[in-house]
Amino acid sequence: MPQTILNFNIETTNEKLTPRTGVAIFGEYLKGMNLEALCNTNIPLAKHPNGYTPFEFIYPLILMLHSGGRVLDDIKEIRLDSALSLLLKMKNIPTAGAFTKYLHRHAALGTDGVRNINKQFLKRFLKSLKNEELILDIDATFIEAHKNTAKWSYKDAPGYMPMVGHINSGYVIDVDFREGNEAPASKNLEFLKQCQAQLPFSVKFDRFRADSASYQAAIFNHCDKENIFFTVTAKKNKNVFDSIKDIKDDDWQTFSKREKVAEFMHTMCDTDNAFRMIVIKKDITPTLPTLKGYIGDEVMMQYQDEIYYCIATNDNNLSPQEIIKLHRQRGETSENKIKELKNGFNMSYLPTSNTQANAFYFLIGTLAYNLFLMFKQILDTNLQKHTIKTIRYKLYNIAGKVVSHARGLILKVNEQFQNLLQKIRYRAYEESLK
Repeated sequence: MPQTILNFNIETTNEKLTPRTGVAIFGEYLKGMNLEALCNTNIPLAKHPNGYTPFEFIYPLILMLHSGGRVLDDIKEIRLDSALSLLLKMKNIPTAGAFTKYLHRHAALGTDGVRNINKQFLKRFLKSLKNEELILDIDATFIEAHKNTAKWSYKDAPGYMPMVGHINSGYVIDVDFREGNEAPASKNLEFLKQCQAQLPFSVKFDRFRADSASYQAAIFNHCDKENIFFTVTAKKNKNVFDSIKDIKDDDWQTFSKREKVAEFMHTMCDTDNAFRMIVIKKDITPTLPTLKGYIGDEVMMQYQDEIYYCIATNDNNLSPQEIIKLHRQRGETSENKIKELKNGFNMSYLPTSNTQANAFYFLIGTLAYNLFLMFKQILDTNLQKHTIKTIRYKLYNIAGKVVSHARGLILKVNEQFQNLLQKIRYRAYEESLK
């Protein structure tokens, strides 16, 4: 008889077990949020009367992404989880091949449909912000994809360059899924207006933040007309550097241990109004005076670029220090949230060679991400700041057993988790009534 290291045996059981008890609780939350009606209303129904409904595609796919699935073929883990299917009453779960065909068949209409669903959930999310300023952050992100139709980007790799818009706590308000060869600075004003169109009537953005790709006169003029405060990382051209040189030593104020700050008024050729230019001077190793005569203009410009960081803004109410702190928050609200979307929900992987089908899939990923943000609002405070990876470890991957009785189903879990899961279910029910 073969020997083993530890003294235990492995046997089979016909009991309905699941390693995804927390996913079942999340799935119940989704049904309370009326996701089924939203999917079947906004996404085209199958022409065949016995075909899968849009909800029967979207629902298990969202559960798969929350469970940690990376590729479409991972949907089989949801299909094989009979306990989860029984709890959530999922009678029909499509195969990976059926999902691929579905993404191709409904690519453009599906993308618009998921955008409309996100818009409906946005109204609920905005109520949770209460009296906070509404801040829009936009940023392009590169997804490397070695598909035969993917275009090469400036990153020296083929892929896609979606533009993502976040508000406040990271809710993805909209996405413009772009080819990899499209510049990050392309159509940013159009995307800003696209994000504005997602807002409910009478709701407006208070602030707009972006990197240097949005350092454009048209965007500044639009923000001025719409009474939106902007803070945008500025491009440092010769005119900007000349103005920096004119700043007197006494005008520099200490901002941090290795940074000083000053400001001046600036304008561009096509801007309607002048704007403030906040300059951060970083303490780095200085060049030797004797070398300046031997350094070319291009090298000297690169050296100056490392020293100075500039922020353009039309906000005349906040101090330079407050502007800097506000602008740097976009690293958490936008850049880190995009990492969560790409890595936590595996949107760095796209399933097909069809751009529109990939856009549909990416929009489903953003819906899964947005629903995660909303779901966290009903969790205990100590869980609300966690990423999806930690929530999987602490909540989603709790083991459970489903027992069928004539009066209904019983989900059995370890005693230490019973109170936690029941509290979430109560809160989910209360949320469904709003």
